[in-house]
Parts: sequence; C-alpha cells; structure tokens
Amino acid sequence: MTLHIIKGRAGSGKTKWVQTTVARELQATPVGSEIFVIVPDQMSYATEYNLTSDENVRGLVRAQVLTFKRLAWYILQQIGGVAREQVSGYGYRMLIRQLLLQHKEDFSLFRQAAGKRGFTEEIEKLMQEFSRYDITSEVMASLVASLEASDAPQTLLSKVRDMHIIVKTIEERLGTTYVDSEGFYPLLTEHLASYAPIKEATVYIDGFTAFTARELALVTALMQQAKDVYITLPYCDEADAMDDQALFHEAAFTAQRLVDIAGEHNIALAPPMLCEGAERFTSASIAHLEASFDALQPKARMADGSVQILEATSRAAEVHGIAREIMRLTQSGVRYNEIALLYRQAEVYDPFITTIFPQYGIPVFTNTKKTMLHHPLMEFTRSVLEALVNNWQYEPVFRAIKTDLFFPMQTTSALALWRERGDRLENFCLAHGIYGERWQDESRWFYKKYRGLEFHTTKQTQEEMRMQEEICAARDKVRTPLADLQQQFNTCTTGREYAEAFFTFIENLGIYDKLLLMRDRERDQLQLQFADEHEQAWRELLAVLDQFVTMFGDEALTLEEVVALLDEGLEAAQFARIPPTLDEVQVATVDLARLLNIKATFVMGMNEGVYPRKIEYEGLLSDNERDYITEAGFELAPTSTKRLLQEDYLIYNALVSPSERLYVTYATADEESKALLPSLYVNKLTKLLRDVPVTRVAIDPTELAGDVDPLQYLYHPRPALAYMMRQLQANEGLTEPWQALYDYYTTSDLWQDVFARAIRPITHHNEAEPLKPNVVDGLYQTPAVMSISRIEKFYSCPFSYFASYGLKLEERQEYRLEAYTIGDLFHEVLSRVAKRIREEEKLWNELTRQQLDQLASEAMEQVAPLLAHNILRSSARYQYIEAKLLRVIKRTLYALGDQAKQSDFMPIAIEAAFGPRELLRSPELPLTNDKVLQLRGRIDRIDATTIDGKKYLRVIDYKSSDRDVDLSELYHGLSLQVVTYLDMALRNAEVLLQQEGLPAGMLYMHVQNPLLQYDTEVSQTRIEEDRLSEFKMKGIVTDEIDVLVQMDTTFEQCQPSQIIPAKLNKTGGLSSTSRAISEQDFDVLRTFSQGKHIAAGNAIWQGDTSIAPFEHGERTGCQFCAYKSLCQFDVTDGKQHYRQLPKLKRSEALQAMKEEMTDEVTE
Repeated sequence: MTLHIIKGRAGSGKTKWVQTTVARELQATPVGSEIFVIVPDQMSYATEYNLTSDENVRGLVRAQVLTFKRLAWYILQQIGGVAREQVSGYGYRMLIRQLLLQHKEDFSLFRQAAGKRGFTEEIEKLMQEFSRYDITSEVMASLVASLEASDAPQTLLSKVRDMHIIVKTIEERLGTTYVDSEGFYPLLTEHLASYAPIKEATVYIDGFTAFTARELALVTALMQQAKDVYITLPYCDEADAMDDQALFHEAAFTAQRLVDIAGEHNIALAPPMLCEGAERFTSASIAHLEASFDALQPKARMADGSVQILEATSRAAEVHGIAREIMRLTQSGVRYNEIALLYRQAEVYDPFITTIFPQYGIPVFTNTKKTMLHHPLMEFTRSVLEALVNNWQYEPVFRAIKTDLFFPMQTTSALALWRERGDRLENFCLAHGIYGERWQDESRWFYKKYRGLEFHTTKQTQEEMRMQEEICAARDKVRTPLADLQQQFNTCTTGREYAEAFFTFIENLGIYDKLLLMRDRERDQLQLQFADEHEQAWRELLAVLDQFVTMFGDEALTLEEVVALLDEGLEAAQFARIPPTLDEVQVATVDLARLLNIKATFVMGMNEGVYPRKIEYEGLLSDNERDYITEAGFELAPTSTKRLLQEDYLIYNALVSPSERLYVTYATADEESKALLPSLYVNKLTKLLRDVPVTRVAIDPTELAGDVDPLQYLYHPRPALAYMMRQLQANEGLTEPWQALYDYYTTSDLWQDVFARAIRPITHHNEAEPLKPNVVDGLYQTPAVMSISRIEKFYSCPFSYFASYGLKLEERQEYRLEAYTIGDLFHEVLSRVAKRIREEEKLWNELTRQQLDQLASEAMEQVAPLLAHNILRSSARYQYIEAKLLRVIKRTLYALGDQAKQSDFMPIAIEAAFGPRELLRSPELPLTNDKVLQLRGRIDRIDATTIDGKKYLRVIDYKSSDRDVDLSELYHGLSLQVVTYLDMALRNAEVLLQQEGLPAGMLYMHVQNPLLQYDTEVSQTRIEEDRLSEFKMKGIVTDEIDVLVQMDTTFEQCQPSQIIPAKLNKTGGLSSTSRAISEQDFDVLRTFSQGKHIAAGNAIWQGDTSIAPFEHGERTGCQFCAYKSLCQFDVTDGKQHYRQLPKLKRSEALQAMKEEMTDEVTE
C-alpha cells in the first residue's frame, strides 16, 4: 500500500511515463497481478489505443483501461455487488418529475416552479452534484440545522429545506433495491476489500486535476487496498496548494489532500516523482509558451511560425479559415487524427463545423450529444400520447402521421403512395376543421371541393369520390389504432398497465420492423450514421418504458401523469455516437479536453467573454449560498469564483496541447454583425511571442481589402465554387488563378454539370419561357371560356395566371373564415333576399325594417350551414361572428330599402349569369389562330328605369370592401369587371327589357355596418342620414341629369347625392367632383375593355408566361400573390423590375383609350 505521486507541468511526460511503465510491465510479465489504468472518459479510448498499438505489447490480459464508473462495474460484477437494479438517467429524471409534482404543496420556495418545463433538469443536476459530493439526507438535515444556527438568509434556508425533502424522498424511493448511476461509487468503496486481487494490483490514475467527494473516497479505498497507486498531477511546486491564484493550484491542492489522507490511514508515501523537460513539444514557440505562461515577468521570444493567430470577419469565416489550414496541414503530411479543434460555444460552432467541414471533405467528429427527440420513433411516441391527452388536436396527430410509422413501408413506392394519402388527409382535416370528436363523426368525412356558395351541390364527381376513398383509407390507418389505444388507456390504472398498452400498440403497428426497413434503406444509400440511429432509438424507447415500469409500475396514475413522466424520460434520450473512422479531426470543449498525440491544435472562438468565460448563470444555488454551505463545513462543487480562478489552467492546457503547431482563432463579428472583441489571452500570446503571424481571413477573398492571393482560398472545388460565382457576378474579367479554376470546372467530369447549374442564374435571367402551342392546347380548354377575374389576373402577372389556371396550383385551404368567404356569404344572402322579394312581388321601398330583418335571418339560416364546411356553426366564437355578419347584412338591407325609396330605378335581374348556355349570352371574341374567347360571370344586380320611352340600365356589384372604379386600372387591364358587367347587360338589353338599353352607370355597393362617431349629441334623423351617406355607391354614372334625378329623386343643387357619386352646382349642371361621363365615353370604355379581353386571350394562347408583375401607384402584382416563392421574383436583384404602369387621371385614361382605339382603327 504505497502512494506514488508523479508531478510535472503540461507536456513534461507524465502520461508517457505511465504508458511506458505499463507497457514495460506487460512486456516483462504478460500474465500476473492486475494493472488498472484509470482515466477520464475523454482519455479512455486514446489511452487504450496507445497501449494496444505498442509493438512491444502482445496483449492486455493483465491491464484494464477504465474510468471510475467502469472500474466499479468491473469489480462489483465479480464480487456480486450489482444485485441492485440500476435506475438510469431516464428513470432518475422521471422520478424527480414525479416527486416534484407529488410534494409541490410541501415546498416553500420550489412550489411555483415545480411543474415548469426545464425545472426537473435543474433539480437533476443539483441532485447529481449532491450525489458526487456524498450529500445524503442525514447530511442535509445537519446542513439545515447549521444554517439555522448561523442565521443564514431565509431564501437559502427555504431552498435547502425543499432540497432536503427531495433528497430524502429519492433515498426512500431507491432504498436498498435500486441504485442510481452515481450509487456504484460508494458500493465499490464499501466492498473493495472483498475483491482479493486488489491486494496485489497496481493502479495508475492519470488525467485528473481534482476528484469529487465520492471519487476521492474511492481513491482512498484503492490506496488502502492496492499494492501501489500511481497518481499523475499537473503541478511542480507544493506551495501552489496554498495560493488559490496559482496556475496549478487545484492539482497541487489535490496532491496535498492525498498526502494528508495517506498520513491519516498510515499509507506509505513514496517521494514525489518530478517529470521535467518538454517531452511533448517539437515547437520551440509552444515550449516557450508553456514555460512562460504563468511567469510574473515573462521573457518574450521571437515567434518561429509554429504559432499563428487567425482573425476572421465572422464565425463562418473563422471555420472556413480553419478548414483551409487543415487542408494545408494534411497536404504537408499531418493526419486528420493528429489535429484537434478546441472550443467553448458548442451550440454556436457545431452547426458551422458540421456544414463547412464536409464541403472540404474533412472527416470530423464532435462530442456534442444529439438528442433523440427528433427521431421518427420518439416524435411518434410523444405525439401519439399528446394527441390522446389533448383530445386529438391537429398538431400532435399530424406530427405522428408525418413520421410514416402509421403506414406500410415494405416498398419505396408503397410508402410514397401512403405519404401522398397522408398529405391529402392533412389537407382535408385542415379544410374541414377535423379534430377531437370530429374524427369519429362519419358525417364530416364527405369530400366535396368548395367552389363557392353559388355552385353548392352535394353531388360528387368521380374524381371527388376517388379522393374521398383515398382520404378515408389514410384516416382508417390512423384512426383505428389510435382509437384502440385510447380505449385501452381508459381501462388502465397503474403505470405497468399503461406501458403494456402502449407497447402492444407499437407492436401491433409493426414499428420495429418499419425501423429496420428505414435502417436498410439508409444503408443502401450509404447513410451509415443515420442508419444506426433507428435501432438505438428503439432500444432507448424500451429502456424508458422499462425504467418507467421499474419506478412506477405498481402506482396508480392518470394518463396525464403518465404522459408527463414519459415525456421527461424521452427528453433525456440521446444518441451514442461512434466515430465512423479512425482518421478524423478531433473536436472537444476546452473544459473537458484530454488530448493525446496531437500535432496541431486550433483553439476557436478566442473572444472576450468566452476566454475567460463570463459566468452569468450560477445555477439553483448562487455563489453566496454555496459560500454559506462551505463555511458550514459541507463540500460542494466549486463556486463560479473558483471556476473563474481555474480558467487560466484550462486555457493554458488548451494552448499547450499540440506538439508542432498552434492556431488561435477568433471572429470580429457575430451572425448579427455585432462586433466581437478578441480575448485578453490573444494579447498575452503576442507579448510572449514577438511577431506572431496574424492572418485576416474571410469566407471569400473578395471580402478583404487589398491584394489577396486567391490560391490561399482554393483548397477544394466545392467551397471554391461560391468564390468562382462571385468572380463571375463581378463581371470584371478573370485573373489567371480564377481562369484556371474556371477551366477546371468546365472540363472536369465530376464538376462540369454542377458548375453549369450553378452559373445558370448568372448566364440566364429569371425569365419564364413561352409555352409551345401543343402545351397551351393541353393546359387550356377549347373554346376558351374565362371569367373577368382570370383576365385581370393575367394583366396582373402572366406567370401568376399560368401557375393558377395552367398548372392549377392552389394554396392549401384552412378551416378559417377568409375575406373572400365573407364576400361569398354577403353575395348569396343578399341574392336570396332579393329573389324572395321578387317572388313575393314586393317592392324594396315598401318593406319595413322588421320584414327585412326576417328575410335576412331566414336567408342566413339557409346559407350559413353551406358556407366553408359549416364553419359558422363550428364554435361559439364563429357563432358570434355569424351574428355580427348578420348585423352587417341587415344594415345593408336597410340602406338598400332607403335608397329604393329615393330612386325610380328598379331591380330587373339579380345574380344575372352570362356566358355560354346562359340566359344572357356573351359574344364570341375572335382570337388569332382561329380561336375564340367567351366571357362568363355573374352580375350581382341590374337596375333599370324608363325616361321618355328610353330604357336606362345600371349595374351594381356588392363588395365586402370599399372599392371604386379606377379608369387608370381599367386602361391597364387590372379592373375590367364592372365595365364588362355593364357591357354584358347592354348587349342583352333585348332579353332583359325587350328593347335597346342605354348606360346609366356602373357602381359598387359596400356591404358594411358603418361606425359613426360624433363629438356632440345628435338626433336620430341625423344619424340615419349619415348612415345612409356611408352607403353611398361609388363608380361612374351618366352625365344626363334627368337620369341622375331618377337614380336619386332627392337630388338637390349644391348638395352631393346620398346615393350616387354626383353633385349639382349652382347653375344646375354637374360639379367637377361628380364621377360622370357621356354615353359616348361609356361606349369607349365598353369597346376598350373588349379589346383588353381579346389581347389577353391572344397572349395566353400564344404561351405568354412571363414573370412580369405590375406596379401601379402603391399596388403591385406581388402583394397578394401566392406564387412568389415559385417565380422567385426579387426586386433587390438589379436585373428584375416591376412592369411600371403609370397612374393616370380619369380624363387622361379616357383620352389614352380613345387614342389607342383610333390607332387600332388606323392600322
């Protein structure tokens, strides 16, 4: 029983001495007493590899390279100390979660946070710390008494009392039957003497600077039982143990504790062995850095080029710069596994490393754990359970469906078919509001495409019947097993029953077989890393269920409690990642790195606030509270102040880890372009090494000022492709290196196709090619029958028209009330009321408000169930909206009734349809290539009156928003609807009036419930007058005053009409503010609009699909376009521009139309 301490600075050969000594022992005596080499987790593989690769060592029969945890397992398995059932991290977290909820009312400080997400993890970390430092419930009771006696702050006392409850309850639950992951340490410490071979064993402990309380207790037991214990520690001077600011204070303090322990237990103490010299370093600069790092007055040395500083414009540029240096190192003979990356901000740098390094073909392995939460099996499990708890809500149900685990996947084609069905099912559920009990309501599973109320019918087409079969097939694959599971859960009471029911559910679905199919497909695609994850996920899910049954199998639980506990366990599941190759760059954090045989190290992110670390969160126990506990005589993990004092050693250890080359890198800006400052250690480095090279690096050489050698950036074709693109975009000619790279891409069999696709946006503008005649004939029906809105869409942007009516692309419908749906409702209700009035042979001006109310309510009662899959009756919220919409309709009907009392124009047609096979015929407009165009549509209302034997017609279009006739928009083809309606009404006057008709106006009626505001009290008469004024129709009317008087019989001089956009001046003529034109101008508008229809038809049939959205004043063709992501129109690209349409005044627009029509006649 002898303790040997091997001390020395970093790189002095301590680890090498241990490995050489062990190798010599194995060579001399291959079989004999056991040798244990105990190292941290991060060193175990490298240490074992070094021993087995020693050519003089023929085997490791005697020697074991172990961690403390593996040592406990190894020995306890042989002496029978592992009979206790182990509680894994999953079970431990689930246990804590349940304890927090059960004892919520017992807590004084943790009561509010007990059920919050993330709090379980915080408590788990604290409990693990207590376990490592042997803080039991008895210790906690003593701590509470000590703190009470020392008048500690009340907050600390409340925390400690709450934690005492948790620790005590965990101990009671675990008892002598279970043991957590930290519980094997005290078991081994207690039973180590029972392991007879330990008496002759030699123990080497390497790679540590300090030990936790339980580790130290185990080390003490090894010192008492083993023949020899060798412990390496990085320090030189024992006096450092008393100086907490010394670089090697922690290691020296640990050595002093070990010496004291040896004295207490009468353990022989060999003289400390000092390793001197720089065994590791072949670089004089790194050796000088190591020797002078902690010197009070260090001497500077001229840098020899083996230490470099990389200053990057961004973090992405920093990783690119590192990748290029790695490529240069490997070209000089350094292997990937001899290169290490050390960092601190794994969450910041890992995404860059994992995406940028593959571009250079650099194999890299990061130690960052990958969560299992996003694996299909885990997502499926969590989503299914959440769906049952939350009454089959849309989000969890379809998260489960999108994992594909509900569907058969024997073949790729079968899976593709079921995925398509799953997408259709999702679209159906979104459009019909399927959730909760609606999944079981068969009446809701009726597929009929909603085309508006005017086309409503319950008769299905063949295509709709086929679609319903597809949707129901997908529904049954999901609904049946989920409903069966819910039924099983309804009969469960204990944790075991819930777990068995869920396992039966996944077994019946054949989940494991499906995971194997997924694994095989990814293996076929050489995605080996992802392929192995499927079996891991299956094992971890079963482990979580096993731990759940172990801890809560016989407890009575509700489904909500079961889901919360399982969710906590699943959140802790992580993939065990195995390096796919031996030769790869090692990535580790500065705090945990234990590197061996490294020639080149990159210390990344050397910025202020990172080196040294700015500690902002101290944990559940603050530093002040930890100080109180320490002063009371209880040891815990170091405070943030002590950890800050250890920063020097951690950074020193990182900087001196390589033997040949050191790179210190930092970025000057983050991802949001906020400035970043270099760490003070960068300045220290430049003081220790004079003229150390500082290289400014960027992602692309063009980002740097001055002349930059392009060859320093061209190490791999893939990242160089982006640099090549920028050179071509600059269009300034290629210099010799760039021309050579261009020639390489164009001649390489591997890269020429990739290069051709990459430069296409440069050589080709964002232009859509015209369709060929045979494609046009296949896309569009013949003869061409179009609505006016289709024509307007073409003038808005030809590509948008092509995407909508050629490709028939549609946005996914959702179960919500859209603006156009409300407009559809208004039109239909107003239409039914008007038809009812005509059928009953009543007049608008004779109806009372009570009669209008009744008509509106009856029409709404008929229409509401038909609107968008009965959305207005789907919830209390929508029923409230229905009531508001009904009030809008009633208010509009009042206005229509009041207007009728002041007008001699009478409605002669409601919802008058025109087009082929309609009562109102639309003309066949001749197109090129012997084709014709016919228009179709529906006019909301046509009014007429007779003056001196002449018939005058006006058309009125109901709008749910405020609209006016804009002749500038008409001129550009953006607003053709109401003009075309008037044209169709006049063309069919013989049908409507049995004689020719004359134009009286084209008007918009805003369907609304206007809100009036007054500063003073006003009369009811004034309110009614103002409300009627709010319903004043907008548009264009005739300039014949006698016709205008028929439209508004109360028309007076100098007062604007309350009904139409007209006003008489003092002389009896129309004022300049009136929106009135002559009969001849109406003819111009009609003829011009017809020409716009023909022009659009010709362009469509000629295959025009140009990406040419308009800009007209503040309006653009992209404002409400659903296809922006498809056409990729981008005004920030200097080569793409809106089609500019000048904003014309009414007189200017009319004049332009006349001139254009005159030019056409002349031609």
